[in-house]
Amino acid sequence: MADALADEVANLLREVGDTLILPRYGALEESDIDTKSGPTDLVTIADKEAELWLTPRLRALVDCPVIGEEACAAAPEILKAVCDARAWTVDPVDGTSNFVQGNDRFCSMIALLERGVPVASWIWMPLTGELFYAAKGEGARLVTAKSRQALGVDQGAGDLQAMRGGGNALGMSEPRRTKVRTELRSLPGRRFPGSSGVLGAEIARGDSHFLFHGKCTAWDHAPVDLLCREAGAFAAMIADEQPFTADRTEPFLVTPTRRDWHDFRDTVWKLPSD
Repeated sequence: MADALADEVANLLREVGDTLILPRYGALEESDIDTKSGPTDLVTIADKEAELWLTPRLRALVDCPVIGEEACAAAPEILKAVCDARAWTVDPVDGTSNFVQGNDRFCSMIALLERGVPVASWIWMPLTGELFYAAKGEGARLVTAKSRQALGVDQGAGDLQAMRGGGNALGMSEPRRTKVRTELRSLPGRRFPGSSGVLGAEIARGDSHFLFHGKCTAWDHAPVDLLCREAGAFAAMIADEQPFTADRTEPFLVTPTRRDWHDFRDTVWKLPSD
């Protein structure tokens, strides 16, 4: 990925964070918050304004469809472009519930896709000024105002009982849903970060060890998938162990190593009938 494009997207994320997201943090009015698919599926004025601001600017950099979380909520047909020759994904505020509550675990995410495969990923932490960036075949790095450092996963956890991370059973049917929820709740290191981007960044820097989501979305998982894989993690769709592509919505798992991935799947996912 050309450094110029990487820097231009990073600059857009910094600007939208400073002008449209951070001024709303801790200052939302009730009228600034709405719901989408259900009472816990929140959207704020910051989500909407940030995506509207980013969309034309991304198209000016690479003229291709922009698949934004909020735009797709209003017009699901936009998702049909996810496997076009090139496409952007945008999650303007990942961790909206945290953002609403004044919790600091939220971020902004962008990915560039080629035929549904993420080839560049940006995860921006507005409060700390940290950018997690990855490009296909070029590794992952953490960029701050003072430094750039390569990222790498923690490959020493090994035992599932010692691994830290987050997971959910959203979108899954019975009896798998109950199996997964029960097993996840039994893991000592399981927590609920409320943001796939924040958790993906933690895995890439070696601070966490697993992300399991029962349902994929292009804007949530394209940037996380590429960042974690370029940092050395193993990421795949849990049912068939195939790589993530942005048109897939089934359960998805990231762990530091392939062995960890299989241990997790065998313990948390598999039913006796499998």
